[in-house]
Amino acid sequence: MHVSTDDALRRVDARWLGVPGFTFPWRPTRYAAYGVGVPIAIVVIFAVTRLFGSGFWPLVYGLCIAIVLTTYLMRLVDDERPASTLPPLIWGELGAPRGSRHNRARHEIVSLSSIPVFTRGADDELISLYCPPPAPAKGPRRSVSRLLDLLGR
Repeated sequence: MHVSTDDALRRVDARWLGVPGFTFPWRPTRYAAYGVGVPIAIVVIFAVTRLFGSGFWPLVYGLCIAIVLTTYLMRLVDDERPASTLPPLIWGELGAPRGSRHNRARHEIVSLSSIPVFTRGADDELISLYCPPPAPAKGPRRSVSRLLDLLGR
């Protein structure tokens, strides 16, 4: 829900640009969007023309990509969070530690039914009261053997 404000400083951004009666056909654009969008457009158009050659259509596609990126980035900007906070925000997101499957903790279920129970007999020999069935193999070997079974080999 968008609540309009009566604050004149914040209402400046909500104006349509152009001659009265003949305004631009897009939503009002904050002036900060032009400052963010121009460097993005220069970098994106440079990269697109280097990758796909120069011409009319690579320029159009580069401009469209720049507009989409600028629109996405400017959704993060408002009155209380200026555009100058974008570089530290992006740098923090790119440098944040991420979980990897290699250093992820293993979670396994432990139950009493998986513990073998032994007792000592009269002449100190171990007698098995309960020995659980062996656990099925985990990992790629199991899936490969299962695939071979399905194929009939």
